[in-house]
Amino acid sequence: MAFDLKWTTAMAAALLASGCNRSNADDGWTAEQDTAICTDAQGKRLPDDRCRQTRMGGGGGAFWYFLGRGRPIPFYGERATGGSFRPASGARYAVAPARSAMTRAAAVSRGGFGTSASRFGSIHA
Repeated sequence: MAFDLKWTTAMAAALLASGCNRSNADDGWTAEQDTAICTDAQGKRLPDDRCRQTRMGGGGGAFWYFLGRGRPIPFYGERATGGSFRPASGARYAVAPARSAMTRAAAVSRGGFGTSASRFGSIHA
């Protein structure tokens, strides 16, 4: 039994450590090169299709936002930081990789006892 517990603890630690490494360039969270993402006027990320109407200006309240290499790529709906609405002179920008097209999931409520707990085990007619 002790062997199984050590193995489980070791595996959990390894999985936790690998899951928390967001700095890996292959994970789609960090720009591997100068990258353009689509945002609204406040800098919140939108799907790139909203900006593809024009190359530089965007359209319909959507604007390209230019991130330098190594900058974090935000989730959809989150504010982009560390870049600019103006491209750097002479820079060539790629679109964000498809694997970065994510929305952060909200916390999920699974219920609990709530008001039904007061009736648990009691008799109601």
